[in-house]
Amino acid sequence: MKLVVDTNILFSFFKESPVRFIIINSESLGLQLSSPAYVLDELGNNMQKLIKYSKLSRSEISPVIEELKEFISIFPSSEYKEFESKARQLVHDKDIPFFALALKLNCAIWSNEPGFKKQSSIEIFNTEDLRKRFWVFA
Repeated sequence: MKLVVDTNILFSFFKESPVRFIIINSESLGLQLSSPAYVLDELGNNMQKLIKYSKLSRSEISPVIEELKEFISIFPSSEYKEFESKARQLVHDKDIPFFALALKLNCAIWSNEPGFKKQSSIEIFNTEDLRKRFWVFA
């Protein structure tokens, strides 16, 4: 199963959680995870929140970001730009890269954002959906 992963999900990778378990075991679970390069900017722009949430120091976060890149394929905006106008019809501005990439890859999105399920063009899975699907109890 191919999934585009949103930034809020990736935040949970920075501490022990079911999200971290699913991402680390994505290959054995049959998942192909992708995100727009925009997520790296969002993680960097929210460094203080990430430090507070994860309880990691700034110097500990960089290696975790590198580890995350081992499991998530990162796509530059040039790869999905042609799908942005269609994505703009589905969601708000900050979420357009996720929907555009999902349209390009013809896949679902992994997000806990309830508003994402208000549209019907792209299937949305939240973490609880994936936990149940893959019997993850971590």
